[in-house]
Amino acid sequence: MQPPPLRSFDDLSVGQEFGFGRIAMPLEEILDFARAYDPQPFHIDPARAAAGPFGGIIASGLHTQSKLFGHIIRTGWVEHVSLGGTEQVVRWNAPVRPGDEIGVTARVEELIPSRSKPDRGVAKIRYLGTRVADEVVVIDILGTHFFRR
Repeated sequence: MQPPPLRSFDDLSVGQEFGFGRIAMPLEEILDFARAYDPQPFHIDPARAAAGPFGGIIASGLHTQSKLFGHIIRTGWVEHVSLGGTEQVVRWNAPVRPGDEIGVTARVEELIPSRSKPDRGVAKIRYLGTRVADEVVVIDILGTHFFRR
């Protein structure tokens, strides 16, 4: 079940959590993304990846980040409130392998109403991608957003 779309920055409270279901990481998508944007051997060459540090093909961290964030945006959760953002602080905690399913969640970390622009606020939201098979957090993103009030 997806959370309903936010209507205002004021709909949020610190500590509030949201679930966004799961994303799948199929092999062909991993290869396609890596060939276009991150063509390192452990992302695109099965033989070299098997002999490399991860023992096989893994998804690009950029792919995992893009897919997780894109999934959240496509739910429409921030469609009515988003005014963009200033940063994403990303930690890739564990490799993502072909066939992995990743659970996607968000938690509100900080809310700062704007003093100079009272029609908006800054929300710091932590997005986690957790591998379903073993509950390992594979990606941790702290995003800073501008939201309408």
